[in-house]
Amino acid sequence: MLDCLITNARIVDPEGGGDFYGSLGIRGGKIALIREGPESGTGGESGAKRILDARGCLLVPGFIDIHAHTDSSVPCAEKLLSMGVTTAVSGNCGLSPVDFPAFFRAFEARPYPINQAEQAGHTELRRAAGQGDVRAPASADQITRMKGLVQDALDAGAAGLSFGLEYVPGASPQEVLELASLAGRAGRPVSIHTRVNGYNDTASLREALDLSVKTGGRVIISHLVYMYTGEELKRAAEVIDGYRDAGADVWVDSGMYTAFASFAGTPLFDEKTFFGRDFSFEKLRAATGKYAGQFLNMEKYKEMRNCFPNDSFIYDHGTPEDICAAYALADVMVSTDCIAYPDGQGHPQGAATYPFFLRTMVKERKQLSLVEGLRRCSFLPAEAMGYLGKGRIKTGADADLAILDWDRLRERADFPGLGNPGAAPEGITHVFVNGVLALEKEERIPGVFAGKCLYAG
Repeated sequence: MLDCLITNARIVDPEGGGDFYGSLGIRGGKIALIREGPESGTGGESGAKRILDARGCLLVPGFIDIHAHTDSSVPCAEKLLSMGVTTAVSGNCGLSPVDFPAFFRAFEARPYPINQAEQAGHTELRRAAGQGDVRAPASADQITRMKGLVQDALDAGAAGLSFGLEYVPGASPQEVLELASLAGRAGRPVSIHTRVNGYNDTASLREALDLSVKTGGRVIISHLVYMYTGEELKRAAEVIDGYRDAGADVWVDSGMYTAFASFAGTPLFDEKTFFGRDFSFEKLRAATGKYAGQFLNMEKYKEMRNCFPNDSFIYDHGTPEDICAAYALADVMVSTDCIAYPDGQGHPQGAATYPFFLRTMVKERKQLSLVEGLRRCSFLPAEAMGYLGKGRIKTGADADLAILDWDRLRERADFPGLGNPGAAPEGITHVFVNGVLALEKEERIPGVFAGKCLYAG
């Protein structure tokens, strides 16, 4: 008997391009049955404990957020769940736990709403190896210690290795290469928030892409539009295509916003960098803290950096055309950069990205077909991470699924000062995680924690 039979849905499979009306059965956390045509009664010869009529809706694979900062934050994961995200890849931008066995034990000891993979973050491992100065290169001894920590993390099941080179400008190319080589040998991807030597600098992009050539491993360029805009974005796309054409194993993710968020105390926002890039206070606002939602002046900017370095800024340095240009590049995956924020504060990307993407790029602009749009949300990141049972509609695949009311689908979250950054979207009606219904009629089901820790290796 099936655990659940979803009937009369428009089923879209981004792996094979299937788009048909039919039914899908779930048993034991897996897709057990796919049948074309209308369904009625009790589910035919298979029977089902529950029948869910999805007439008028799309049934699609659950989304896989290739670039998140959920770590073990339940509220952050719940926001992703409300968008149809069933799996998050965390530990990005060099930020992660250091002791991975301890992290995984703690994660397994408490329930979690969605599936999560965790990467090893260079910045935190660097600090643990004794190099706390973000502007200084690591010594040979520190590199050796870092390599041991990276290998320990990979052996424990870390999904890959991440770098946030803009946040550790002193990191040497040698330390980056030596650590990336370990991930390459283990068959794990390297995710890179690129170094920025100047505003819209594509030399930093080449440095990151060269790692794939030198190590033979997979490189994922993180949040493309946050790093490159305007003419430099076009050049960045040409550079990426060039490496791909030459056979480099290069992948890319991007969000739906040109306004990025980061901690006030990071090197990204120091005065030399801020004014050296001709950044403007007219585009800088506080994401969190006492000034949340307010655009800043010099006095408030210095106060936040000096007194509240763990609060966040939002800076907008692009145009909507940049988003379209990013997704015009082949195989750019959708990502949120989601991180935990206080209620009513932060960036809306963690609660709005996927409906925003589908509404804008598929429904309204029609830049991408429905199948291609869904592919970039699910199948493509599954391929990038090697998740053979996710991101697709086929028997035996994991029953990570979302039901979308396509006509009503839209985001509701907005920037602080304009709306609620954490507001859940409309039109994502049901979400299954490992075959368990976790979101029903757009509402989180209390007490349902069906997520799993995804170990690599």
